[in-house]
Amino acid sequence: MWLMFTTVFGFTVLLILGMLIMIHFLQRAMISEDSTTIDEKPETTYTLDS
Repeated sequence: MWLMFTTVFGFTVLLILGMLIMIHFLQRAMISEDSTTIDEKPETTYTLDS
């Protein structure tokens, strides 16, 4: 019984650790400032209501 709990707990820890490593490298690869330098926010908004 304890072997099952230990295996599940260890596997969960490994999954969370792998997820955190993946998120860390994805955040470093995708620079969030690029969204404002590449596509600047338009000064006028065009809606169908006007």
